Amino acid sequence: MNTMKKSGIFNIYFISVILSFGVTSISFAAPQSDHGDKSHAGAMQGGHHNAQMPNKKNKHKKGGTFSPHWAKTLTSAQKTSFDKMHLVVGQFEAVQRAKIKMLKAELNVLAANKSSNKSAIYGKIDEILAVKKGIMRSRFDHIAEMRNELTDQQRISYDMGLLKRGKHKH
Repeated sequence: MNTMKKSGIFNIYFISVILSFGVTSISFAAPQSDHGDKSHAGAMQGGHHNAQMPNKKNKHKKGGTFSPHWAKTLTSAQKTSFDKMHLVVGQFEAVQRAKIKMLKAELNVLAANKSSNKSAIYGKIDEILAVKKGIMRSRFDHIAEMRNELTDQQRISYDMGLLKRGKHKH
């Protein structure tokens, strides 16, 4: 094996060892919830779902036209359930994002090789896209799971927020 191939293999091995150590430390050091000690209450009460700054005009109201924002009406059981769901999704996404970083590093090594192999590069790109696809599926499974826990009234506000997600924010 020539020195260039040895160097590339060492780089991939080194990156995978570092990332695998980081991924295992993430799972051991994961917090109880992804937002610390904040509740699902609005920003005025110390929560994160309705993060509005006091003393500022809020042109874009949250929730329905007449109904309150869904997060302001959660029961304590719903809050606990959502915290658990957020923890599971957060842990899954942390591992997947670490995988993407490792795959991108491997892709860069493949692209920087003297004799870069297009089929190997395309295969690595497909691996990255498969991981990203898994993250998107996980997110939308999470959204469906959240909706199932909400009452009909809360679901109206939640759905309106979902529909506004893709719009440009000022």
